[in-house]
Amino acid sequence: MKKKSSKTEQKPREFAARPFAALKGLKPDDATARDAAPAKAPVPPPPKRAAEPDDLSLFLREMADVRRIRPAAEPSPKKGGEKAPEPRELAEAAEIRRQQEAEEHRVFANAISNLRLDVTFSDHLPEEKGEAPRPTSRLKQLKSGQIRVGLELDLHGLTKEEALESLESFIAAAHRRDQKAVLVITGKGNNSPGEPVLQGAVLSWLRERGKGKVAEFAPAPRELGGSGAIVVFLRTPGKKGD
Repeated sequence: MKKKSSKTEQKPREFAARPFAALKGLKPDDATARDAAPAKAPVPPPPKRAAEPDDLSLFLREMADVRRIRPAAEPSPKKGGEKAPEPRELAEAAEIRRQQEAEEHRVFANAISNLRLDVTFSDHLPEEKGEAPRPTSRLKQLKSGQIRVGLELDLHGLTKEEALESLESFIAAAHRRDQKAVLVITGKGNNSPGEPVLQGAVLSWLRERGKGKVAEFAPAPRELGGSGAIVVFLRTPGKKGD
């Protein structure tokens, strides 16, 4: 009788489909916690560049602190509680300026009267036949800045002969350069103390010998020397009746 083998025969392992065997040891809570983890917040897009301000906005921004310039005749408000000049004070100041200019014209006219010449002066140009009157005189245009003095000649310290020689050369050169107005500072002659001989000689020359180049002359405004100087308005080169 045969003996049974001491070794037990091992049965072959049966194949079993276990797709989740690799997940052994993973707790259900871990998967749930992972699923419940909050998603990362999306990165916000870069802020849009502010629109460039238009020209009007830039202009208003720049002009925010600008104040209107007051006219010269309008007094600016005083600081510290001071009162602005009253209309009466402004009128008095204007009257003083008017009197000063009238006095300067009077002194100038006295110098002319000593020449015994047929000379008259006015702020207005004489009207010519066939020509419309000019709206404003040259002297007023000078005071308002429409005409400017381009050159000046100082005759202080010269004798009458020296002064007239310098004056003739000066007027001729200024006329060639098409100067609209020049200033002649006269003072008094060395040989005639106390008398406006030099000024009288200059006026006579301007009236007679200089009439081809000189359109008009008048005492200078106070800021240019007053009665001690003469403003000479020159003709345009090539024109005789300007």
